[in-house]
Amino acid sequence: MNTMQDKECAADLEQRIRCYEELEAQAHWPGAMGVADYLAALLLTVGLVVVCYVWGV
Repeated sequence: MNTMQDKECAADLEQRIRCYEELEAQAHWPGAMGVADYLAALLLTVGLVVVCYVWGV
């Protein structure tokens, strides 16, 4: 069954696929986390665990 809603959904899906393919072709992804971001998140997590352990929670 090809309703108007199905056609709109298919067109939207194809547009999203094209957008992701364009992003994938670029070397730099806007908003992507780098090594420094992952390291900072790791240090914050370890710091939180240590503080909670020392505090006795």
